[in-house]
Amino acid sequence: MSNVHPFQPYDEPLPLPQNLELEIGLIGCLMRDQAIFDRVAGFVDADDFFLQIHKDIWRASAALIAQGRPANPVTLKGAFDPSIRVEHWTLIEYLIHLMSEAGLPMNAVDYAQGIRALAIRRAMIRAAEDIREMAMAASPIAKIEAILKDCEEAFSEAAGRHKPVEDIDPAQQAINEISHAYQRQASDAVPWFLSEIGAVLGDDLEYGWLVGLLADSGGGKTSFALQQAEHALRKGVPVLFLSGDQKPAEVYRQIASQRASVQSSDLRKGRASEQEVAASIAVINDLSKRPLQVRKMGRPTTAEISMWVRAFNRQFGKGLVIIDHAKRVGFTDRRAMLAEGVNQVYGDLKALMQETENAGLLLMQRNSDGGGRDNPRPVRSDCYGGAGALENLDGLIALYVEEQWTSHLLAMARTDKRKDEIRARAALAKDLAEIVGLKARFGPGGNSQEIKREARYTRFASLVDDWRGGQQGLEL
Repeated sequence: MSNVHPFQPYDEPLPLPQNLELEIGLIGCLMRDQAIFDRVAGFVDADDFFLQIHKDIWRASAALIAQGRPANPVTLKGAFDPSIRVEHWTLIEYLIHLMSEAGLPMNAVDYAQGIRALAIRRAMIRAAEDIREMAMAASPIAKIEAILKDCEEAFSEAAGRHKPVEDIDPAQQAINEISHAYQRQASDAVPWFLSEIGAVLGDDLEYGWLVGLLADSGGGKTSFALQQAEHALRKGVPVLFLSGDQKPAEVYRQIASQRASVQSSDLRKGRASEQEVAASIAVINDLSKRPLQVRKMGRPTTAEISMWVRAFNRQFGKGLVIIDHAKRVGFTDRRAMLAEGVNQVYGDLKALMQETENAGLLLMQRNSDGGGRDNPRPVRSDCYGGAGALENLDGLIALYVEEQWTSHLLAMARTDKRKDEIRARAALAKDLAEIVGLKARFGPGGNSQEIKREARYTRFASLVDDWRGGQQGLEL
């Protein structure tokens, strides 16, 4: 091992973020109390230190402790070339210096977390430099999706390799989560805007989950999702809405229409009354003060979505991510078959929700299989990509409006008796929709609940609760 100067690391320029006091404090603590190693080893390692000499000392200490031997100046001396000098100290003098500068053992975890945070920042800087080089050196004919994927992988590798791990064992974490849920009388999750949704899925939308919302074209999935977004905002949950069809201003207008009970077409065509306009503007002004971000997307890859989500989290923290809709997300591998490509998209989005601790709601347009069945009620195979693509979803609900299928059912009916049954059923189902559970994280699935469908205002309402509750003083 060659001579080392503590303020001239082997391969790091000085401007990179670092804090030598934290490194000295932690190494000194370790020399005084070997038990500290078990407390911090899970989320800090030798490569997280800035100085090469500190990397080497930490690595040698870990090896000694693994052998059941103490890590102190005497034992560590044997792991190094005796000719090494550190600034004006001999090696043994420097090791004694580190031990004399030890921080308080009670602060060891804080020292380690600080060292890890600085290592993350250095890794991000290197990743940014790599990304710049990749973008500059890319071939003029290279696909932008491929460049974005390489850039995302470079950043994810840097951040993921240094992602902090909580200073807590899994058993203690489980105990804390149970205690926290007991104190709140609820899980740490995004509440649904209708109690019927929770009844079908068995729970609220937990952070780290990806739940699918399936509906026919024109069946109200976007309206449903916007009501969920507005409800989450009122509960203090930040929302990122990735829209495939609507511009951000259109999203705000539709939420205002739903909340203020004003027809969206009247707002768009100037037919709304003065009172309706005032109520709608009040809703929009209220929304503008809440952590809502709306982005119009074309056909992004999951790599692009990942960048948008991470930028959103940096600004607002974890929240609800709504993607409208799944068919808008392009395959990373354009040669992939449909089921394979869709499964990859779902897998990438699920991994993104877990890594960023967001709750994800993925809208899906139902395929045409239902039109070929006598009973068009949604089933798992109606999902985009087929039933086999659902393994990466934590839940799947379908929004079924039977009124949409009345004409189709009458055309397929073979007897007058069957037609009478269909008309009778249509009369009962008027102004109703059904939430059908196709996959549930907790429970067998297959449950369903009826809800109101208020087509005039493109919204849905509970048959048992007032979804407009908790308006927080907003006069509508």
